[in-house]
Amino acid sequence: MKLDDLKKCKYGLTHSGIFHADDVFATAFIKIINPEIEIIRSNEVPDGFDGIVYDIGLGEFDHHSSDNELRENGIPYAAFGKLWRVFAREVYGDYVYKKIDKSLIEYLGFIR
Repeated sequence: MKLDDLKKCKYGLTHSGIFHADDVFATAFIKIINPEIEIIRSNEVPDGFDGIVYDIGLGEFDHHSSDNELRENGIPYAAFGKLWRVFAREVYGDYVYKKIDKSLIEYLGFIR
């Protein structure tokens, strides 16, 4: 997914149930990029869902698979980290991307 695609998305989907820091930060970031997006909370991704799916569904922006990607320092990527990696440089520039990633976002991989 490209930044322009996210800006045009009508729907975002994340897991239902208990809020976690990862999905809260991810949702806030998505809403900053696209304030009009409607966030749906469900434990299943509907067939044919047309929108961004994160922190559920084992797709590009989920971190629940047994082979979840690790950063160079061994910290696992959380869903928000995956979203940040794809979109933040274009939104904020490289300097802000790196500083916030290193000081905050990478540590969300430890929080459950």
